[in-house]
Amino acid sequence: MKYRIVIVGNSVEWCECLTAAFKISNSFHVLGTFSTPELIETGVSLYPDVILWKVNGDPIPVISETKAKSPLTRLVIVLRDPGEYNMIELIHLGLHGCLPLRLLPKQIVRAVELILDAGVLCLPRFGPEYHNKINSQDNYSLLGSLTKREQEVFTLLRKGQTNSEIASALYISESTVKSHLRSIFRKLGVNKRNEAQILALQSGINTAGTKAVTG
Repeated sequence: MKYRIVIVGNSVEWCECLTAAFKISNSFHVLGTFSTPELIETGVSLYPDVILWKVNGDPIPVISETKAKSPLTRLVIVLRDPGEYNMIELIHLGLHGCLPLRLLPKQIVRAVELILDAGVLCLPRFGPEYHNKINSQDNYSLLGSLTKREQEVFTLLRKGQTNSEIASALYISESTVKSHLRSIFRKLGVNKRNEAQILALQSGINTAGTKAVTG
């Protein structure tokens, strides 16, 4: 079974290049390419498995409307400068991936495959100037409030591991993992695992005092 994908962007050349790259893969069926204004009117009505959208401007209204009309569709955006956007807010709205425009078409295809097949949250690497902007020191303090076991759980969570995988790696039950996660979310002031992951990735922090590695 192939994933049904819609490609959205105001550059015809970009859309055609990505369409060719996705057609080479055996994992995708390209339903069509659309400009940004056509996304809500036509693209979402096809109920694709994934929408790949090259963003210009504020993506929030379009993301909100897209998720409202097709909640099961994974939305992956491509940005020229991801550092200009609040990733926590975008993830909270339902974004499944944010890719930098500098990636080659085959790299974008691979990233989308990982998002769909492995449930990976794909995000760009942020530089020190962005870490400073979102106040990394505050996040160090938050993560420093985690117990040693919570830090271990959080490290595996950041890597995208499931509750079952975390339980197996730490030799604890899944119910214990869930208890640790509830405590972690409360201490970090987030509501779900994606928000906890994005907090660590944006801050460049893995656990207290440990830098995270992003791709």
